[in-house]
Amino acid sequence: MERIKIPSDLIAEAENYAKISRSFTSNRHDFHEGGLAAKQRKMFEGKLGEKLVKHLLTASGLPFQEDTSSHTDADSYDFIFPNGRTMDVKTRTQDFHTRTLEMKEQLQRSPKDIYVSVRLFPDTYEGFIIGWASNQDFLRVNRIENLGYLDNYVLFDPELSTWERLMELLANTKIG
Repeated sequence: MERIKIPSDLIAEAENYAKISRSFTSNRHDFHEGGLAAKQRKMFEGKLGEKLVKHLLTASGLPFQEDTSSHTDADSYDFIFPNGRTMDVKTRTQDFHTRTLEMKEQLQRSPKDIYVSVRLFPDTYEGFIIGWASNQDFLRVNRIENLGYLDNYVLFDPELSTWERLMELLANTKIG
């Protein structure tokens, strides 16, 4: 897929969020070495992935709202649509990342309707959509892996649906 450049105003939003939220980011999710600097970088990368999706949603003309929770709180979703459907963005930064993961505990406690996987190239502020899945897709496949952190539901890239298909479904769903 062709890389999409993230607009500079959205890059600035991601940088600002990562800076103010780094000391509030859960240690439970910080399995990367490097303390606050690593937390800020990983938060920035995750937010950049979200900003790429925001850019594409805006371009699509579909109505949506971005999460507005405080940087001190865990978010309930990344995006929400007028019909109440929620979306979570999963950001990858390496070519060897070939799976979409959702923590088992998170999916059971606070499932999102849609999970979008993004491949991000943080050095060039570019990325592309790998695909998407529903919470029901994770549960239907029911593949759980634990690579030394926590149990995660896992979907491989060929199991994801296309961004174009998601846009069709959202456009044809009553979202007002």
